[in-house]
Amino acid sequence: MAFDEARYLREVLDRGLPVDEDLRHRYQLPAEFTAPGVEESVRQARACWRRHRTRLRYLPVIEELEAGHLLHQGLFEAARGGDLGPLRAAVAEQGRAAAAARDDLRAALREAAGGLGLVTPATLAGVGAVHRADRARLDEALTALSVTVADPDPLPRDLPHPAYARCARQLAVLRLRHLADFLAAGGPGERVAGPVRPFTGPAPGEPELEAAALRWGRQPHGAAHTAAQAVAAAARKVLGDRGPEGLRAVLLYELAEPLRARRAARAGAGTLLGHAERGLSVAAPEARRLVLAVLEEPDPDPVTARLRALVADGMLAEAAAVLDRLPAQSLPPEAVAPAAHVRAALAEARRLGDLASGRRTADPDEAWSLLDRAETLVRDLPRLDEVRRSLPVRPVPRVSATPDRTGVLVEWRPSPSTAGRPEYLVVRRAGRAPRSVADGTLLTPPAPGATSLVDEGAPVNVPVHYGVVVRRSASPDGLYSPLVVCGPVRHRPEVGEARLEADDGVVSGSWRLPAGAEAVRVTRRTDPDARDDPDDPDDPHDPDAPEEPAAPVPARADGFTDRGRPNGRVHAYRIQVLYREDDGRTTATGGRWLSAVPLAPPEPVTDLTVEPSAEEPGLFEARFATGAQPAHGEVRLYAFDARPPWPVGRLLRPAELAARGTRLTARPVAGGLRFRPPRRGAVVAVVTVAGERAAIGASRPVVAVPEPANATVARDAGEAVVTFDWPPDGPGEAEVRWQVAGGAPRRRTVTRLGYVHRDGVRIPAPHGAAVEIELRPVGRADGLPAFGAPVRLVLPARIEVPYTLTRRGLPGRRSVRAVFRCATEVLVPGLLLVGSTGPAWPLAAGDGTTLAEAGPVRIGPGRPAVLTARLPRGGRVRWLRCFAADEEVVLVDPPVHRLRAGGGRA
Repeated sequence: MAFDEARYLREVLDRGLPVDEDLRHRYQLPAEFTAPGVEESVRQARACWRRHRTRLRYLPVIEELEAGHLLHQGLFEAARGGDLGPLRAAVAEQGRAAAAARDDLRAALREAAGGLGLVTPATLAGVGAVHRADRARLDEALTALSVTVADPDPLPRDLPHPAYARCARQLAVLRLRHLADFLAAGGPGERVAGPVRPFTGPAPGEPELEAAALRWGRQPHGAAHTAAQAVAAAARKVLGDRGPEGLRAVLLYELAEPLRARRAARAGAGTLLGHAERGLSVAAPEARRLVLAVLEEPDPDPVTARLRALVADGMLAEAAAVLDRLPAQSLPPEAVAPAAHVRAALAEARRLGDLASGRRTADPDEAWSLLDRAETLVRDLPRLDEVRRSLPVRPVPRVSATPDRTGVLVEWRPSPSTAGRPEYLVVRRAGRAPRSVADGTLLTPPAPGATSLVDEGAPVNVPVHYGVVVRRSASPDGLYSPLVVCGPVRHRPEVGEARLEADDGVVSGSWRLPAGAEAVRVTRRTDPDARDDPDDPDDPHDPDAPEEPAAPVPARADGFTDRGRPNGRVHAYRIQVLYREDDGRTTATGGRWLSAVPLAPPEPVTDLTVEPSAEEPGLFEARFATGAQPAHGEVRLYAFDARPPWPVGRLLRPAELAARGTRLTARPVAGGLRFRPPRRGAVVAVVTVAGERAAIGASRPVVAVPEPANATVARDAGEAVVTFDWPPDGPGEAEVRWQVAGGAPRRRTVTRLGYVHRDGVRIPAPHGAAVEIELRPVGRADGLPAFGAPVRLVLPARIEVPYTLTRRGLPGRRSVRAVFRCATEVLVPGLLLVGSTGPAWPLAAGDGTTLAEAGPVRIGPGRPAVLTARLPRGGRVRWLRCFAADEEVVLVDPPVHRLRAGGGRA
């Protein structure tokens, strides 16, 4: 093949350095080596070098080619002499070296990608320079490794907005990782549902921020709620100043910071990628871009990084110590501004601390505020805590102690000192006033800022003093205020667990006597108007009622029994505790008032009927026989799963009834109570309650049986047929009661199987008499029948008039005669004899031709009515039938063969 100079320029000289070591590439050798061919290719290649040497762009390449020719000249000399072996061996060796170089290049690119699948153009150029690979070889290696060349995305090095400076700590309180978690969650510790796309995803805007603020606003007030509100306010500020892209920059900063920290700890690309995907929930493609951007960032100056971290944590004293250890001339330029900020803030904090130290006596609260300001600037200034501990606290203005029924009520006015969340401590000392916090029993109020306390453990009938001190809870090891003391007071409690029980003419009381009491005094007033509220111990009697002398009641240490009390009247008892004074006298407490009403024993209700309510479907009515209503007590209804285990008349406590049954809510109606059963089947018992006693009465089973639907009644050959829709989940029986006009009431129980077998319920209804029917389903409760709501039907009475048909005469001249007879006298407005030519007999007078009619006609015993008509010629009339003009009169047809026009002769 002839030497192609244009191709040689394109493939060798134009590609520049480095030049491929392959001899076939350098000299454009033929595919098949021959001595003349190799010699000609070498000669043409060198001639091309000489022709183009004057061009500066080709000069470096040509110089490298000429230098290499000196190494390969011996091979070409041997080939020219006919020995091509050395040339073939050199070309084979170069092939093996090229393959090894290709593998090294791919390994270098794979390592440079670091598992990300991305390399920057600068990294790619560096790898190519090291391995002397041109862009074609690099592109081939990138394609084989599936590695993409991409520029690193710019990431914010500093916080994008100062308003967001404290949000990292607030997000830590909420157990969230970044802004995306906050926008997606509504409670602490929740996470964003989908992967985060900080580069290609839509930037968060006002709708997402307000929706998140609304969800976080539903949190209960506390640390989490406060932190969420702070993050929402900062995000609104960023959104207002820089728009949605400002929030995107905040998210990028929050995602990059933990990766930077891990990179500083010598973490590799794989570790960073795993944390970005799993620890920060970044989408896989965007996680690779994020890690690449972090890895390509220049390494920060360690001093500057340390200063920025300490400033972010408020540790400015330690930051100043770091600066003091460095020579002034060695401070990097980017650390100059943070260093100036540290020294200025530290100087201001020291000035505020000195000012607070000078105000500690004149105005401790102002000194506390100055220390707060100093601590806001510098958190680790050592002497601030010392000054706090030395700030005095002003005492409470006044303390008082008042005995009451449960203990001693200690009250005080708040301290004038308000800074540092003041809290109060109470010291109790028996016999004398306490001298310090440690001189007595220390009592803690129910809340740190409370200004009162009830001492329920005060010693009984002993003079007690109380003292109150103040300290700042924000500085537990600080100074206490001077002790403010009150007293002495004596704790004289009333009886505990006092209760009264009333029986028939008897009232008994019981209580627990306090330790240290001498005795108990009980007095009684019997007056139904003596108490507005018998259960209110602060209302001993009606102030408008005339005062009645109190009668003493003998009492024991643990109670009393007062017999002979009239039933039905309120008896108010005052129970006072007697304590002995130091001089031997006894003193009585104010006492407790309790009331009771003795009642006669309740009488049971022995006659009870339970039926479904006709006025309110679904409810039942419990009715008592006349005179069965008890004279004393309240009548209640209780539902049981089975028949009550007590006999009628047994006296019980209401608690015993509540343990076995359920009290039903009922309202009075005429003759009884209306109620709704608590479940489908139960046994309802009537109970008479008087005070703490209850008399069990009669009981009846109650079943909420579904009512039969679509009930109808019709006559059928001397019977009334009752049909209805049997409830699918109803009972298996129904009771039918009926009464024929003029007859006695009768009843029958029908089963579901019997109803289906006879196509309904069949009741005798002779001679068209009226029948009143009552149908109700029958259920079972505790083995006893329970009836559902009744359905009432009426079959009205009707008059039946039988008639006969007789045909006479020869064909063509035939006539028909209808005779009507009735056992009772009746006036019929009209009678019709109708003939029909159709295939079926007429069902109404209009179904044929009227052959004869008469009316009004009176029919009775011995007074038959007769209709006569001539039949038309031709035998076209096939059916004959009579009809009455009155619906209350029913004509009883003769046999069917008599209704045929050709059927029968007289």
